[in-house]
Amino acid sequence: MKKHLHYALYLVLCTFVPFLSLSAAETTLWESTYTDGVEINSETVASFKAGDILRIYLSVPESGANFKICYKGAPDWSETAIPSLDSQWPWVNGGEDHFDLTFTQEDITAFSGKNIYIYQGDNSLISKVTLVTEDQDPEPQPTDRVAETLWEGTQVLGAEGNDGFGIDAAKLQNLALNDSIAITITDLTDSYCQINIAANDPWTAIPGTNWESLTAAGTYRYAVADADLVANIKTSGLTIQGKLCTVTKLQLLPYQEPGDDPEPQPETKEYEDQTVWTGNTAISWNAEEYPGEQFDTYTVQQDMLAGLAKDDSIKIYYTDAIEGAQFALTYKAGENWDWTDLAVTNHTSFFAYKVATDEIAQDIADHGLVIRGQGYHLTSIVIGKPQKGTSGIENTVSAKMDGATKVLRNGQLYIQYNGQMYNVQGQKICF
Repeated sequence: MKKHLHYALYLVLCTFVPFLSLSAAETTLWESTYTDGVEINSETVASFKAGDILRIYLSVPESGANFKICYKGAPDWSETAIPSLDSQWPWVNGGEDHFDLTFTQEDITAFSGKNIYIYQGDNSLISKVTLVTEDQDPEPQPTDRVAETLWEGTQVLGAEGNDGFGIDAAKLQNLALNDSIAITITDLTDSYCQINIAANDPWTAIPGTNWESLTAAGTYRYAVADADLVANIKTSGLTIQGKLCTVTKLQLLPYQEPGDDPEPQPETKEYEDQTVWTGNTAISWNAEEYPGEQFDTYTVQQDMLAGLAKDDSIKIYYTDAIEGAQFALTYKAGENWDWTDLAVTNHTSFFAYKVATDEIAQDIADHGLVIRGQGYHLTSIVIGKPQKGTSGIENTVSAKMDGATKVLRNGQLYIQYNGQMYNVQGQKICF
C-alpha cells in the first residue's frame, strides 16, 4: 500500500533553494533532509530538453521503494502521468540511491507550461533532485578531413516539385557537427529555383533549404549545426527535392575556421530582357461569351524571334484573366511543322519557358510561337537573354589578375585575392 501523501505542503523549486552546480553536467534543483513533496515550477520546466535526465535521489531500503511523479497545469490542475513512464508510481530497486527519468520529446511537449510534482511513496525519502544535461557543445574546430562527394550526376527538378533523389545513411556516417552539405545547381528556369534537403525520419529540413529560392547557378553550402539533426541524418539519410533547376553534385564539406573556407560563390547569371511585342489581344477558343483568338508570332511579325538561342527565357505577360482561364504555349517543330506543346511555369503575371535545346530555339525562330487558351488578354512577349562577359577566374585558374595567387589547402585548389580565399575546384568564382 502506498504511503499517504501530505498535499498541503510543497517546497517550491527555485523559490527557496538556489541553483548549485555539482559538475559541468549535473545541476541541483532541490535538496533537503525531508519533504513530503517537491514542486518544479513551469519556468524551470521550460528549460528542460529532450535527452535531459531528471535524477531523483532517494533513501531506499534493501527491499526497494516507490515514489510518485506527475505534472499539473491550468485550468483544472489535475494530475497527469509523464508520457514516457508506465506508471505515476515508478519503483526503485533495493540498494539504489536514485531514479533517472530521461525526457523524450513527447514528455517535453506534454508538460510545456506545466509544473512537475514529486511525492514520497512507500519506504522512500526524497533527499535531492538534479538535472543532468549533456556538456555544452564545444567550439567547432577545424579538421584535416577532405570534402566527400555523396552523389554526382544529372537530376532535373521539374516545375511540380515531385522530382528528387535520396542519399543513404551509410554514406553520411562521417557527418559531424558544423559540417556542411553542399549542392551544385545549374540550369535555373529564368532564375527561378527552389531547393529542399531534409533528413528522412523525422522529416527535418536542413536550415536554409526548406524550399528556399535560389536565383543563380552555383554551389551552395548549408551548415548542420544541430546535434539532433546530425544524428537524424546519420540514422535516416537525406532526401533532395526541388523545382525548376538541375542538381549535378552533392558534397559533404568538413567544418573549417571562418575565413579559411568561405561560402562558395555562385556564378552570376543575369538576364537582359528584350520586349519583342506589346499590345492587348483577347485570347480564347472563340467562345461566344468571350470572343477572341489565338496569337501566332509567325503571322504577326516573322522575325520577332530571330536569334533565339538555348537558355533564353520566353516570358508571356497577361492580364484580365477570367475564372477558369487556360493558357497553352505551342510551337511548330520540324520540316512538317508538327504542333508541339511547351511546359511553362506561371509566375502570376506571366508564364515563363526556358529554351531547352538549340533545336527548339531554331524551330521557334523558323516557325514561330502560337499562344492559345481561354479567358485572358495577352499584353507582351519578352525574351530574356543571359548577359555575357561575367568577370571571374575559371576553374582552370588560367586567367591572370593582379594580386591573385594559387593556394593548395587540404587537397583543394583556392585563389587568394584581396585577403579572401575562393574555392575554384569545379566552379567559376566571380570577383
